[in-house]
Amino acid sequence: MNYSIIVPTCNRQNDLTKLIDSILRQTRLPLEVIIVDQSDTGDTKKYIESCRNQLLTQSHKMDFVYIYQAKKSLVAARNKGIDIARGEIVSFLDDDVVLFEDYYEQVLRYFNNDEKLGGVGGNVMIERELQGWKWKLRRAMLKIFLLNNYDGKMTVSGFGYPIIGIAIDRPMQVEMLLGCNMNFRSEYLKNDKFDEWFTGYSYREDAELSYRISREAVLKMIPEAKLYHNCSKANRMNIRPKKVMEVKNYYYIYKKHAKKTMISNIVFFYSLAGLWIIYGIEFLCSGSHEKCQQLQGFTEGIASLLKTKKYP
Repeated sequence: MNYSIIVPTCNRQNDLTKLIDSILRQTRLPLEVIIVDQSDTGDTKKYIESCRNQLLTQSHKMDFVYIYQAKKSLVAARNKGIDIARGEIVSFLDDDVVLFEDYYEQVLRYFNNDEKLGGVGGNVMIERELQGWKWKLRRAMLKIFLLNNYDGKMTVSGFGYPIIGIAIDRPMQVEMLLGCNMNFRSEYLKNDKFDEWFTGYSYREDAELSYRISREAVLKMIPEAKLYHNCSKANRMNIRPKKVMEVKNYYYIYKKHAKKTMISNIVFFYSLAGLWIIYGIEFLCSGSHEKCQQLQGFTEGIASLLKTKKYP
């Protein structure tokens, strides 16, 4: 079974170098690595060309495909990669992850052992699990407001998140995978790609795509396929406009997938209000500028939603 890797990147050459090094150390090498570059300089292109020359010298039977995309759009970049990917498995990686050497060996083992398996997500390593009363309070409130059951599945309010921040010690069937590392059988992508309603930096585009695929096939997160997600600070969206965008994107996914009833509307806004309360408590506990910007952005997003209701 062969696989293609698709990596959108934007002004993160140092992070990308670490990722490529970890790909080249894999016990099962890919058929191709497709880099969709949205950077403002030509440095990434030069680096990928040097990687291609190095592979030719070493006679590796894999290829680096470089594509430049002027439009800064994560979903458009991933879809462009899908259009040309030749692998039976298509893998999406963020440019700031680093893989353990047997990451793809473990992923392919699961696909080979279960033909009903449509997608696989790996195990993002954490230095230590979050503890303390603040974390316990936040986790309890996320469940009370129907935001997150920590099972990687959509909640009745249209929220729910991929599993992150907790150790995965067994294979778990989920409905959403983390965008930093998602692996799908190619047949589930050719006619049903990322939704290009999501623009720019995007948010929840990974959850939306994987949720759609989970309606057709089994998705699992597995403990054996390990990686680090370094969460690069380079080229990050400012938190205030990001939170405005998050409200908009939450509502879009709800309208796209939830049943349109009075009760479902009430439940969605119950969860949205719960998240606003959580952000408010976080600001009151820390008083930091970042938490203030987070709360202000989310408040602006809710106000805009209630005022215009122009979102799809």
